[in-house]
Amino acid sequence: MKRIAVKIKGMRKADDCVVYPDRGDGTIQIQGDRLIARFDAETGKGLINYKGSNSKYGVHLSPALGAEPIIFDADFIAKCKEIQPKKGDTIANGVGIIG
Repeated sequence: MKRIAVKIKGMRKADDCVVYPDRGDGTIQIQGDRLIARFDAETGKGLINYKGSNSKYGVHLSPALGAEPIIFDADFIAKCKEIQPKKGDTIANGVGIIG
């Protein structure tokens, strides 16, 4: 899978994030070792959780677990859309995107 480096103000160094396939709901989800975010593919508005050194998973997109609002810029959104796996792509070891 293709990855994108993400560095948010307050992070000491960038996190290398996977861009997940289209969820069908108009959002993009990215996840790294210490960061997870989900945001609207058009506006860039969403939630991010990046504080602390622990791994982050989908559950960490809850404000109760530290997720914060964010707005990603148009260039970042475009880069995510460009590398986002699409139908017919093979993402790893013969695993492909269908549907």
